[in-house]
Parts: sequence; C-alpha cells; structure tokens
Amino acid sequence: MSADSPQLVVRFQGQLVQRAPLARDVLSIGRTPDNGLSLPHPLIARRHAELRFEDGRAVLTDLGSQTGTFIGETRLLPNQPQLLPGGASFRIGPFEITYYEMAPDEDAAPAAPAAGPGAALPVAPPRLLAEPRPTQPAPRPVGPLSRYLADLPAIYQDSDFLGRFLTIIEAVWEPLEQRQSFMMMYFDPRTCPASMLPWLAGWLDMPVDRLWPEARQRAILTEAMDLMRWRGTRFGLSRMIELSTGLTPEILDEPGQSFVMRVRVTVPPSHPVDRQALELLIQSHKPAHVGYILDVLP
Repeated sequence: MSADSPQLVVRFQGQLVQRAPLARDVLSIGRTPDNGLSLPHPLIARRHAELRFEDGRAVLTDLGSQTGTFIGETRLLPNQPQLLPGGASFRIGPFEITYYEMAPDEDAAPAAPAAGPGAALPVAPPRLLAEPRPTQPAPRPVGPLSRYLADLPAIYQDSDFLGRFLTIIEAVWEPLEQRQSFMMMYFDPRTCPASMLPWLAGWLDMPVDRLWPEARQRAILTEAMDLMRWRGTRFGLSRMIELSTGLTPEILDEPGQSFVMRVRVTVPPSHPVDRQALELLIQSHKPAHVGYILDVLP
C-alpha cells in the first residue's frame, strides 16, 4: 500500500482493528461482506453509509440507517452528502472511523486484513431483542352522530335518527378503509399483525419457531432474503445465531483440522440459550462440507 494513498482507520473502543485502503471512487460501508468496508455488528445496517470521492474530495453519505452516522455529536441526515476533510472522524455503531488523505504514521500497528465475518473485528456484546410491535385499535366513530352526514344532501343532515344510524355503517366501514389504505404493511414482517408471521414464514420458506418471541420472528423474517443469500457462509451462520439468540458468536477455524470450525457463544447468566436448539441452528446454516465444534461459555 502506498504511503500517499488515502485510507480509513477503524477503531473499536479506542483499539485499532482495521485499516482499509481507498482504491475506488465509491466505498460502501455496511454489515455484509459484499461491502467495501465490512463491519459485521448488529448495530450496522446492511448498507449503512457510502464514502464517495468527487473532484479529489471525500463525501460521506448515510444511506438511511436506523442507528445513524455521526460526525462528532451531529447525526448526518439520511441521503444528504457531507464533505469529509482529511483527519476527520465519524462514528457508525460502536466503531470510530478516521479518514486520512495519506497513510498516517501515528499508528505503528500492522495493517489488519479485510474484515471477515466473525474474524478480524471484536465480538459484539449481547444484544437484547426489541419488544413486540404495538397494535393500534380500529378507529371508532366520534360523537353521537356520524360524520357521514356531511356527505348527504342538506335535507338529511339535520336528521338525528339518520346520524345515529350511520354510526353503525361508519364503525364497520372505516376499519376496512384503513386496512385497505395500509395494505402494504400487512406484507412487511416489521408491521404486519402477529397472526400473519407464520404465513409470511411459509411464503418465504424461512421456518421460524412459533414459540419464539414475536420480536425474534419479525427480526428473522425481515432479513430472510439476506439470510438466504448468505446461507452456508460464515457470515450467514453468525447473523442467524445473532437473530435467533440475541448473542453474537465467535466463529474460528479449528487449528490442525481441515474443514472444521469452532463456534463459540458466550452466554450471560440472565440470557439462557437452549444448546440443542443452537446445535440444530448451526447444522441448518453451516456450510454443508464443514464440521463444527460448539462451545457454550458462561
């Protein structure tokens, strides 16, 4: 790597974990391995941010991530480019990333390899799953008389009986109107009723345990396409375990044994994990030709 080439230096809790040379005009930053800078952590979006070079200047853009991209204490507006001067730092999830217009001399640590799933970067702390989605009651008629009276000819608008009678029609029809207006939300695992989750799971061919908490089912189905795309890879296995247990595993090659990996899961006392369910999960999502050793540590 040339000493004059720009690069990103990634730190986690003040510790250098990765150097990323900038050899392209557009660098994507995200959780999945197909990004130019891969940061496999639950707080990082699949496509979190983008660093683009325009007329010799670096421009940082947040791509609408939920956890945001920060320069100092300022959160970048989604899809709004922000000029990034040399030596400036920005935060994505738990990572602090510094942009250098040329390779810095201050860090004598050797350059880290490209971030691989579960390898170069530190294991994320346990993450509790979100609460189930709240539900909203169907709209009810307001007032003793139906607002539908305003849509009738003036001769009928003073009828007290008709106003009270139309409240029956309004109470039945308005929930149907609301459902039709937001029909797309019924096909999104993040917003659909809980009763539709098993149906969506069957549609996507992504089996989920109906005994799992609702939030866990929603999280897995929301990322079903990504999980299928990366199934049989180290990243896919790691992400599936994260979503199913709320814990980030450490996946390592077993020294001296070809095609064997070691899956290490640290379980806090307040977050019990069913080892048998974890074994079945690994068997379903690991590479078919690779054996494994599971370590469940307290």
